[in-house]
This record gives sequence, structure tokens and C-alpha cells, in this order.
Amino acid sequence: MEIIKKTTEEITRHALEVIGKIDEKEVSKMIETIINTNSIFIVGTGRSELVGKSFAMRLMHLGFTVYVVGDVTTPAIKNGDSLFAISGSGETKTVTLAAKTAKDVGANVIGITANTDSTLGKLLDVTILLESKTKEPWKYYTSNVLKGNYDDLTPMGTLFEDSTQLFLDGLIAEFMALLGKKEQDLKKRHALIE
Repeated sequence: MEIIKKTTEEITRHALEVIGKIDEKEVSKMIETIINTNSIFIVGTGRSELVGKSFAMRLMHLGFTVYVVGDVTTPAIKNGDSLFAISGSGETKTVTLAAKTAKDVGANVIGITANTDSTLGKLLDVTILLESKTKEPWKYYTSNVLKGNYDDLTPMGTLFEDSTQLFLDGLIAEFMALLGKKEQDLKKRHALIE
């Protein structure tokens, strides 16, 4: 239990620190872009995809039209839509390809990454920088929060993915406040067939 407690404390501390550094202007731009978009397409790979899917679910509960890239029922992205891309390294092939495709059709590209100098970073209209260690070469590790043994206890993209999840859950709360939604409103759109 000692390792569990210490690791979760460090992950939480790291997440709070990096979320606190996010550019508020970019967050405002992201919120405005999402509110004014026709459809939102979420893309990520691996654990970033799972984080993206949980975000997509809550956006759907709020009443947004949202799709996850790769699902068989996802339609074509088009002008007036937005792609929401999650990649710590900013070099994940499927994510960068989706971002390029979205740009080519005139869709907005919003991204969360730890590497703004990446392929993804250069394609973004809205950039949310989360300074975290990612699964890619450790050169992208821009935070000094964790040192020594804790690097092994938060392998690969754990810090980025956990920080992204917490940020996106906070963003959902922000949307709830902006849209005047309560938990009861979201429950009305929750799946009945489970």
C-alpha cells in the first residue's frame, strides 16, 4: 500500500502542477471552438485513446455531437467540425494523420500534447500543452516533478495520460457551468442499455 499511496500522491501533485501551467487563452479558445463546432471527433492511441473516449462520453452526455475516430459508425470529418487530438509525443502516426486530414478538409484541430514542436503541434489551431513525461524518448520529459525511482513507477505516458484525464474532467465541469447543466441533465443522456 505504501507504493500505491506515494505514487498516487506524486501523480496527483504532478497533474495539478502541469494543469496550473496551461495557457488560459488557449483553454478559452478551445471552449469557444468546441461550443461553435458542428461535430467533434476525438482521436488518440492506446491509453490516450481511452482518455479520449471517456471525454467523448461526457461531451455526449452534455448534448454535443461527438465521434471517436476509428469507430465503425464515425462519419467523415468536414469543414465546420473539430478534431480533438491527444498525443503526448505529438508524433503518434494515426493521430498526426488524422490531424493532417482534418486540416485538409478545413476542420479545426485542437490538441493536447507534451511536445508543441512535434508534427501534431505544428498542425494545431488550439494547443493545450501538458508538460509531462511521455512514452516516446525521454527527451520530451519537460517536468522536474518526478525524479529517481518514481520514473519507474509512472512508466511511459502515465503522467501525461493521468494529467490529461484530470484536465478533461475539469473541462467537463467548466462546460456544465457554462451551459447551465446539472448532473441530472447528463443522466438523461446516459446509456440505458448496458
